[in-house]
Amino acid sequence: MRRRRSLFLGFALFAAGSAAYAQNPFSDWDLFRQIVMIPGISGQEAKVMDFIQAALPRSLKVQRDAKNDMWFTVGTGHPHIMFVAHTDELGFTVDKITPQGLVRLKGRPGFLPQACEARPFVIHTVKGPVEGVMVPRPDYDAAKPQPYNPETHEMDLGAGSEAEVRALGVAEGNPVIFKKHIVDLGPGVAAVRAVDDRAGCAALLAAVLQTDWASLKGRTITCAWSVEEEIGLNGAAAMAKVLKPDYILAIDTFVSSDSPLENKRFADARLGAGAVLRALDSSSLVPKPEISKMLKLAAAHSIPVQVANSRGGNDGSVFIAGGAVDIPISWPGTYAHSFIEKIDSRDLAALTALIKAVITDF
Repeated sequence: MRRRRSLFLGFALFAAGSAAYAQNPFSDWDLFRQIVMIPGISGQEAKVMDFIQAALPRSLKVQRDAKNDMWFTVGTGHPHIMFVAHTDELGFTVDKITPQGLVRLKGRPGFLPQACEARPFVIHTVKGPVEGVMVPRPDYDAAKPQPYNPETHEMDLGAGSEAEVRALGVAEGNPVIFKKHIVDLGPGVAAVRAVDDRAGCAALLAAVLQTDWASLKGRTITCAWSVEEEIGLNGAAAMAKVLKPDYILAIDTFVSSDSPLENKRFADARLGAGAVLRALDSSSLVPKPEISKMLKLAAAHSIPVQVANSRGGNDGSVFIAGGAVDIPISWPGTYAHSFIEKIDSRDLAALTALIKAVITDF
């Protein structure tokens, strides 16, 4: 059987280039385009964490817990301000390989199931990526197809037997993600799977690389990257047991209604208009004085910021019980949890600038 496998260019260069990241603060947009291509489904985020840790200055004392959450803390005194961005993305794992050579998958929550049909996916194995196609229903393109059952996800790798599949390195538990391709829709506007929350990871990393940590005085700053947000805020919950900040700023996507068919009465944060303060979502409510404080800070630094409400939760909500004030900050994104999540680089730049302003002047 003939089979082609390919490595993402950014990943092939990871070992050679990662050491330079600590000395060369890449822009948030450059970092985003690298981080978004790294596979890291919920529970298997180690490669994303390794990339970020390799980029951090060696002077920072980085910690990783048993779940693979990662953070560092700089400074002393109060307030203690903590940022957190989640590294996991939606995907599947290999559940079973059939005698006929099909790969049965175990689903993870979050996708619109029928959007996966007849789409290219990649299995990440110890031998490298293995590409295949999600098997559609026999009548998926008919006017009235059979009901779609997400429990029967199967991939066709072009193999004819279980032995051929295993020879490729495929094994139970391997992560499976949509075959990513960054679609540049215009200058500084792109669509790709896993913008949520790799854009947040990139903004936080860029802010860290552009901050003079030796000059930090009169406050404590913790910067963290969490795991398993998409399946229950599990990583943040683990960190909340050992970290007790005064303020927690969860950096995550704001699911915007700035798309052609959506009602603009809710979640109306426009792409290209700046970062977003998530004043209200399904897990938290930001006190009004803190919103005013953030807006004044943004204005003082000429940072465009929008205030809007959304559904969904955020990693910061699990720190509230420990006494923290939760102030979720975001960029506006459309088509969330799809394969074409859309982002504007101007919003990412505003978010990075807002993080830096909070670090130094909050």
